[in-house]
This record gives sequence, C-alpha cells and structure tokens, in this order.
Amino acid sequence: MAKLDFSPELATALFYGIKTDTMGLGRGASSNDAAAYFFLQPKVDVEALVQIERAQVPITYFMSLDTAIHAARLYDNDLVISNVGILKYPDLGAEIADMLLRLQGVKWVICLGVYKDDLILAVRSRSWKIGAGKLAKQVIWNLGVAGGHGTMAGGQIRIHNQGAAQLANQG
Repeated sequence: MAKLDFSPELATALFYGIKTDTMGLGRGASSNDAAAYFFLQPKVDVEALVQIERAQVPITYFMSLDTAIHAARLYDNDLVISNVGILKYPDLGAEIADMLLRLQGVKWVICLGVYKDDLILAVRSRSWKIGAGKLAKQVIWNLGVAGGHGTMAGGQIRIHNQGAAQLANQG
C-alpha cells in the first residue's frame, strides 16, 4: 500500500464506506478491500465511527420500515419483494433490502420505492450464480440505469413524477 497519510476524518469515512459496502468484509470483498480496511482501521476515529453507525434517525425511517415489512411478499420461500412507497432518501430501499435478506431461508430480495422523479430498485442476493447486478439490469432493461455485482445491485428509472404517487402506493 502506498505511504499515504490520512486524517482521522478521512480514514473514518473511507473505512466506513468499505465496511458498509462489504458488510464488514463478508460480502463481495476483494483482497484490495481487505488490505485497505486493515490499513485504515488503526487510523479511524472510533468515537466518530460509533456516532455514524448508531446515528439517530427520524420517525419516518421506522414508518418506512413498517411499510416495507407490511408490503413484503414471500415467493417460493426464498424471494421477498417489497414496495416501500415514497422513499425519504434514495438509499433507504437498499437498507431495507439488506434487512429483509436476513429473513430465514430467503435468497433474493427486491425492494423498490419512489424517490423524487425516480423509481428506485434495490436487489440483494445470497447467490453468486445468477448475480444481483445481472438481475437488476434485466428488470430495469433499457428503461433506466442499473448495475451491481453478485450479491448487491440497484437501478433507477426516471418517471418524471408522472403518476409517482400512484406508483409508489401500489402494493
């Protein structure tokens, strides 16, 4: 690794990014991810990291969780699809998809919602064979943009607020 000097703030931000994207090196982490993770770890501002990871969230966060859980449908005991409706921020669907993937026996989660002028799709998988990125690209097709890799992916379709409320509220 290059001899770089990182401030505690930068080290903390980079470390947190790697930690969350790879779920603590347990999801799709490369050897470069692991090297950077362990290089940054002693430089992290631990108190700042705790504040980031345990940040308080508004009541609307829990209302969205409630909506997602009630809207969740289980198919063939291994696929969950949930429509969150209106998203307060674009990554909320991904956070909920990560949580729903913890359901026993589930191998696939598709979580969707509307953020501003976009239909947001989050795909999570325990299977590397098909790949979440490939599935997201097939679902979005040429209607928008999608990407990802084996276990996590996302996509979005611009809907220009045309029927966004109706689309978001369909379950």
